[in-house]
Amino acid sequence: MGDVMSHLDELINKRRSIRKYKTDVPPEDWINSMIRYAAMAPSPKNSRPVRFIKIVSPESRDNLYRAMANGQKRRLQSAQKSSTPNKLKNRINMYWRFSKFMFDAPVLFAVGAVSPERGSSGKLPRTGINKKVGRGDTDIDITVGLAVKGFLLKGEELGLGTCIMTAPFTFVRDVENILGIEDVKIKCFVTVGFPDEKPDAPERINVADICREI
Repeated sequence: MGDVMSHLDELINKRRSIRKYKTDVPPEDWINSMIRYAAMAPSPKNSRPVRFIKIVSPESRDNLYRAMANGQKRRLQSAQKSSTPNKLKNRINMYWRFSKFMFDAPVLFAVGAVSPERGSSGKLPRTGINKKVGRGDTDIDITVGLAVKGFLLKGEELGLGTCIMTAPFTFVRDVENILGIEDVKIKCFVTVGFPDEKPDAPERINVADICREI
C-alpha cells in the first residue's frame, strides 16, 4: 500500500478526545448507527454483555452531577489531612475538570455490561475452577473497550466528536445506584456531539516501543 492511507487509517489518525461541543444535538439515526457498530465487537462466547445507557432526563443528570460535586468536596476535605495537601488538591481539581464537561455535552452515555454470570466464564467460579473477580473483570473490560472503540470510530466517520471517561469514578463509586440501574455494571462514560475544538495530535508511541518478539 505504500504511503497511501486507507479510510480506516484516516479515521484512527484524525480521532481526538473532544471536550468542547456545539449545542446542536446529533441526529438520532447517527447515534444508533454508532451503537450498531459497537454491537459488532467480539465478546466471550458471543455473550454480547455491553450496554449503552443514554442519560437524557434532567433528573438523572442532576442526580449524577450533585453526587460527583459532593464527591469532589469530600476528596478536597480529605486532601487537607494529607502531607502534601496542595499537590493532592490540584490533582483532584484536575480530575474534576476532566469530568464535569460531560454535563455540557449534547449526548451522554454510561457504558457498562450485564452480569457475566450467564456465560461460560461466569459459571467457572461457581464450580471452584476460577475465583470470582469484581469490577475489574478482564474479559468484560476488554469487551467494553472493543465496543466503545467501534462506537468512537463510527462517530469520527460521521463527523462527531467523542470522549471516553473514567475520571468521574474518582468522585462516585455507586453510579448504578445514583442512576437507578440494577442490571448493568457501569465501566465508563462517553460524550458525543459536534466538535467545537480542534485539539492537537497527541504524541504517538512507536511500534517498536509496544511490540517485541520473544
